[in-house]
Amino acid sequence: MPEQKPYGTVILRAKQILDFLEQQSRPMNLQEIYTSLQTSKSTVLKILNTLCLVGYVKRDEGTKRYTLGIKMISYGEAARKSFSIVEFAEPYLVALNEELGETIHLGVFDHDQIVYVKKINSKGKIILRSQVGHSIDLYCSAMGKAYLAEQDKQTVLDYFHRVKLIKRSRNTITDPDRLLENLEEIRQCGYATDNEENEDEIYCIGTVIKHQGKIEGLMSVSTPVFRINEEKKKKIIALLKKARLEIESKMNA
Repeated sequence: MPEQKPYGTVILRAKQILDFLEQQSRPMNLQEIYTSLQTSKSTVLKILNTLCLVGYVKRDEGTKRYTLGIKMISYGEAARKSFSIVEFAEPYLVALNEELGETIHLGVFDHDQIVYVKKINSKGKIILRSQVGHSIDLYCSAMGKAYLAEQDKQTVLDYFHRVKLIKRSRNTITDPDRLLENLEEIRQCGYATDNEENEDEIYCIGTVIKHQGKIEGLMSVSTPVFRINEEKKKKIIALLKKARLEIESKMNA
């Protein structure tokens, strides 16, 4: 089967602009946008004007800076609702958050990454920078490794060939052989850990959620490393496994 080719370079340029604006913490001016994307000023301006016209981008007439438009909120909410896993899992995620007081994530697999579709912040003062809609790599995250552990060896090796294993933080495992060993451990115990592998000072435990034998989503509990110890780790694992069984039972009923 021939490889599918994208249609419309303007659409791809528009996506690049939207992706760039989504990643920024402040409004951006025209020069910052076209310089970052290495695209001509006139091309970016024309696309921005169209995106503003349809509400995907908003331009502040005073500062001449651009942000994502309010229309993107409704699209994002509609996309989130389209994942039935959110509806099934949410009550159990809330219960996990109430019991543990830590950050709870729900994600789905998409194009060699895990995309957050639900986040419940911790009860403490420390708020993790993760956001719904953002994505994380498989090889260095608890949910990602939980996903990889469910795949056959050749699928995992193919993934290693497609993706550059970059050291994201102090404990990121970038050696394929070590990762394969880690994935085997995950298969044995039924959960995955991220011990400062995706982000310094953050410890995470994750697992898959299956519907009729197929991975429907993934969930995790994340905490600052200074709050984790063996007793709390055991509690998180027990509650996470219990939540998984309850969600899967509800989905497969």
